[in-house]
Amino acid sequence: MSAVVAAPAMADTAVTGGNVEMVIFGSGYHVKKVTIHGVPELQGPAQYEFIYSATTSPTKTYTMICGGSGTGNSCSHNFTINATYAHGVGIKSCGQIKRVDNNQSMGVACKKW
Repeated sequence: MSAVVAAPAMADTAVTGGNVEMVIFGSGYHVKKVTIHGVPELQGPAQYEFIYSATTSPTKTYTMICGGSGTGNSCSHNFTINATYAHGVGIKSCGQIKRVDNNQSMGVACKKW
């Protein structure tokens, strides 16, 4: 008799840090994309840099002017990742938002694999 061990499902997992939330889309340990956004809506309008980094992947960045929206969803960016991370070996992926004019970090949201 053999047992089947499945990786944990991870469709729409969210992690937060400071005023940043990173929503992870994928399954098991595979990440298709992430959405990084400010929670609550960031002050602005101002120029913000969105950063995705992982222990085993190159860092991705995107800069845009956003913030101050009455709807609360203007500061958001999607990154296509398409990576599978090994479990239990210290890999961590993080989403961060920095305000460009004063280099202030709005927060860092991380997921340990």
